[in-house]
Amino acid sequence: MNSKSAFIFFIYGVFALTVRAQTPNLQAVTNAGDSTNKSICIWNKDGLNIGVDVSTGYTTKSHYLRPSPTETRTMRFDCTSSTTTGGWEFYNGAQARSIMFIKQSSGYVGIGTTDPKARLAVNGDIYAKKVRVTPDDWPDFVFESAYELPSLQDLELFIAEHKHLPGIPSAKEVGEQGVDLGQNQAKLLQKIEEMTLYLIEQNKRVAAQEQVMKAQDEMFAVQDERLKELEKRIDHK
Repeated sequence: MNSKSAFIFFIYGVFALTVRAQTPNLQAVTNAGDSTNKSICIWNKDGLNIGVDVSTGYTTKSHYLRPSPTETRTMRFDCTSSTTTGGWEFYNGAQARSIMFIKQSSGYVGIGTTDPKARLAVNGDIYAKKVRVTPDDWPDFVFESAYELPSLQDLELFIAEHKHLPGIPSAKEVGEQGVDLGQNQAKLLQKIEEMTLYLIEQNKRVAAQEQVMKAQDEMFAVQDERLKELEKRIDHK
């Protein structure tokens, strides 16, 4: 190699080393625990892949942060784990507690709990200006002519034995299973409607009794007039 070729090779080597030093790949930055104030662009369909399985050296990629294939302006959090406990968690490290957890297998969301048993499980209070519930059945059937209203005597016997209204869960059941708000509202309305029918029936009986008492009063008034007329005749004799 002549001196000119050696000089060119030296310049090329310095340039290559400089480029590598200035533009390390993402793995090098990650290994060094370094940071950057530059934007990081990931140009691939899988987006950002995160391996979470330490037994495989974090090579099992079960979480992805990537654009939705159906709506490009939507960012998708994708968990491909096959376990029932896998999912996405928002965690407060300073307080060492889970803020929100989304199970990937069921889509259940837990706030304040990592084991939600429903579409939404909240371990704490909920504040809202309005809550709309759509129960499957609404008890207007109580006002149908075919509905058999329990007698007050039967109702009294049931309460004496069970210590709660028919169709309404007991305190023990509520303590163990909670309350279905929609179903409970429907049951409470059913009891209100039944009580309304009892009141209407009682009002009819009171009105009928008042009519009987009015007729009796009128009869007594007639008898009283007749008695007075009879007394006048006796006095004249």
